[in-house]
Amino acid sequence: MRTLWLESRPRRSPAQSASASPGITELTLTQVEIIRSFTAKQPDELSLQVADVVLIYQRVGDGWYEGERLRDGERGWFPMECAKEITCQATIDKNVERMGRLLGLETNV
Repeated sequence: MRTLWLESRPRRSPAQSASASPGITELTLTQVEIIRSFTAKQPDELSLQVADVVLIYQRVGDGWYEGERLRDGERGWFPMECAKEITCQATIDKNVERMGRLLGLETNV
């Protein structure tokens, strides 16, 4: 079901999402920390390890998030029950800074 829904929607990067929505940037995206590992069973799902940090793009009523894993930029769906929202602003800022450094390394290789 999620696969069909995803195929009908265009994929956007965080930068595209921010530019398409004035006033919304990556900094306003919810971040979650994974508290229980999850193994993807479908191609549109995201396998996660405990302590992974994920930027959330969508929440759906059936208990799933769509997000992007910060450490490698992989994107997919995973159950909300595997994650805990990060509410500490200092931690959020540190994660955004770390993501920026990782993206910089990728472009300089």
